[in-house]
Amino acid sequence: MTKFFLPSIFSSLFLLAVWQSPVLAAEPLIAKSDITAATVYTNRAKVTREAVIDVPQGAQDIVVKGLPASLLPDSLRAEGTSTGGDVVIGALAHKRVITKELSSEREAALTTELQTLKDKRTLLYADRSALQTQKTFLQNLGKQASLRADEAIAELNLHADQWMAAAQTLQQSMSDILKAEAAIDVKVRDLQEEMNRIQGELNQLRTGKRSTYEVTIPVEASGDATLTLALSYQVPGATWKPIYDARLKTDESAMTLVQYGAVQQRTGEDWSDVALTLSTAQPHRGASLPALSPQWVDVWDNDKVRPMAAAKVQRRNDLMSGFAASDAVMAESMGAAPQSSREVSFAQAQIETGGFVSEYKIVGPSDVPADGSETKLMVGAFETDSKIEIHIQPQMSTEAYLVANATLKGDAPILPGQVNLFRDGAYVGQFHFPMLRPDDAHDLFFGVDDQVTVDRKVLVDERKDAGIISRDNELTRHYITTVQNLHKDAVAVVVKETLPVARNEKIDIKINEKQTLAGYTQDDEHITGLLRWDMELAPKEEQEIGLGWTVSWPKDHSLSGL
Repeated sequence: MTKFFLPSIFSSLFLLAVWQSPVLAAEPLIAKSDITAATVYTNRAKVTREAVIDVPQGAQDIVVKGLPASLLPDSLRAEGTSTGGDVVIGALAHKRVITKELSSEREAALTTELQTLKDKRTLLYADRSALQTQKTFLQNLGKQASLRADEAIAELNLHADQWMAAAQTLQQSMSDILKAEAAIDVKVRDLQEEMNRIQGELNQLRTGKRSTYEVTIPVEASGDATLTLALSYQVPGATWKPIYDARLKTDESAMTLVQYGAVQQRTGEDWSDVALTLSTAQPHRGASLPALSPQWVDVWDNDKVRPMAAAKVQRRNDLMSGFAASDAVMAESMGAAPQSSREVSFAQAQIETGGFVSEYKIVGPSDVPADGSETKLMVGAFETDSKIEIHIQPQMSTEAYLVANATLKGDAPILPGQVNLFRDGAYVGQFHFPMLRPDDAHDLFFGVDDQVTVDRKVLVDERKDAGIISRDNELTRHYITTVQNLHKDAVAVVVKETLPVARNEKIDIKINEKQTLAGYTQDDEHITGLLRWDMELAPKEEQEIGLGWTVSWPKDHSLSGL
């Protein structure tokens, strides 16, 4: 009885411990999520994943696996809606998981596909090697048959029909082998082309990362519920920039301005059928100003400072003299050492709206692959008031340029970016927009207008040196510019010229009103010395624009700039 007593006690204690122990934690719910939305900033993106999970009553953990290793953990956020019981979401936990496979699904798929093609190529090489062996065997067999034929001829024992049949058999077999080799070469060539394509795509999106993030979301449900969970996070490697198309129809004197968003991303995740938003917000720049430090001010006794400063200067001169002597000796013994080169730095442009953040929500689902290729997406058209003008700057060129003076309407600003210019459907060049806000105006140039001719002549170019009558030197010039409209309709013409501008009060500059066409605007666009004439020319009409000026300066002085 004693033998069995202790085990029975241990069994009872074990069962009692099991009955009194808490219920074992439920297995976590693995959520399969898909990317449904992305908001792209200038140097990162906010990605939103959605998952639908059936959650039983009580507390459990939901685990989302396979998130990119480059995500910013502090940006992780979870929210959602439920049907059935009420669901409360707790604090998120995350950890990095090392994986055997590549973390990028596309990269892993391409790598597997590339390896499969390499294996097929290896098998084709093996088949070709076997054919080469057969061909060598037939070649040796032909040599042996030739030797036997020589022996038969020596014995005068010829069977021509047998030798002909054998020769035909060898020929047919060799032909089949050569055709099979050619077919294999074609397959290898096709495989190699496909491998090169895949390798090129891999080179574009190559990350080599074999780690992912795993996020755990604790939830508690008052009853059985269906939870639609939205998990968002920010990732680097994404950017966008505005691109514009300005299309001018000369027969209608109208211009349309369309904005696109050029998006690129290398986040490791393809965005397929996502709701895409382009934002001007810049979260990487911070949300507040740095703290100000005290600006300390003190005074020094000049009588004490001067001797100290002089001694410091002398020590520095002595030190530099020592360096110079050392460098001279080194240069004589080894030759002058080349100066080290350093890479220059570039100032990065920033998109600043000067107000609240602008967001552009792209219409319809969008696809943006993670290979860094540029995806151009339609944003929308801007409303503008456009006036078509002919601009002429005879000092620079005797060609007239077609210009659309566009005034921005609506509430949205135009961000700095590239403008592609189209004139009557033909691409004529590019331009770069500055930052434009509503009611701002800007000129867009659409190339040369050959139907407006320009001719410029210098009528007077005289210099008078100071003498008995005049105490100052003088330079007088008189220009005449002839503009003619060859269009069938009237055109608005803008002519711009600049006067010399003095930097010294001893120089006097005046406009000769008799030689200058009246009606000009002086210092146009707040540019000193810029004159502007606005006029309308009827069909075949010709207009002369005269400009005369005189510059005077003291004798015994030289004049620069003219």
